[in-house]
Amino acid sequence: MLKHKTSVLFVNNSGKEKKAIQVPTALLLSWRKYLIGFIAVILLLCATICFIIFKKTSNFYSVFYKTRLEHANRIKNEINVEKVKASFKSIDQQMKQINHLLGERGLSKLALENAGGPEEFDITDINEVASFYENELHKAADVIRETPIGRPHFGEQTSGFGHRYNPFGSGSVESHSGLDFRGTIGETVKTTADGVVAFAGVKGGYGNCVIVQHKNGFQTLYGHLSKISVKPHQKINSGDKIGEVGSTGRSTGPHLHYEILINGVRTDPSRFTKL
Repeated sequence: MLKHKTSVLFVNNSGKEKKAIQVPTALLLSWRKYLIGFIAVILLLCATICFIIFKKTSNFYSVFYKTRLEHANRIKNEINVEKVKASFKSIDQQMKQINHLLGERGLSKLALENAGGPEEFDITDINEVASFYENELHKAADVIRETPIGRPHFGEQTSGFGHRYNPFGSGSVESHSGLDFRGTIGETVKTTADGVVAFAGVKGGYGNCVIVQHKNGFQTLYGHLSKISVKPHQKINSGDKIGEVGSTGRSTGPHLHYEILINGVRTDPSRFTKL
């Protein structure tokens, strides 16, 4: 049937140029059927391609989400919720203790922002992160507890460390080995760190004097006391009362003389009056 052909003549608008082509007669008579068939083949081809793509991508996402689910379940199993809660509770307690130690010495409390740690970390490390901060705060509390930081008395500071004019009116210059805090006889004097009383008694120009030995080579000395409240070899904690303000020894009036020594060398206590 396709052998039977029909000539189709193409003529332009001017009528001068003509072109004839031969087309199978069956195609002209049944063009709708052939067009529908061609469209059907194209649609079938598109559907086949879409199906292949769907199968491949669905398999990929199936494996992906399965992997993520396994990862999430592994995280859930690895996180010890109770341990994390206990660590966070311990962190809060340590912060309160640190601020209590600072408050006793007249220092500002710590107000930490984003104290929970880095903004980005793998959640599987949460146990390790909580434990890390818990341990570090324990160390910080120990350092603050064992290092003489802050003021032993809240009175006005009247003399600093270094050279000064002789307070007894001779006009000479003398070396002053600590800080003086004005006070009233009987006011409480507190130790600035945990330690052991190395000396408690009368010591030359210091009058009634207490020396406390701390860790890491630190010593603190409290002079001119009216009363001594501790004994040699006694263990004391930061903020404990060790005596009362007085004017014993070489003194021009009621005040506390305070020194800090590091490995036996006197150092400026004002370096340690602030955190």
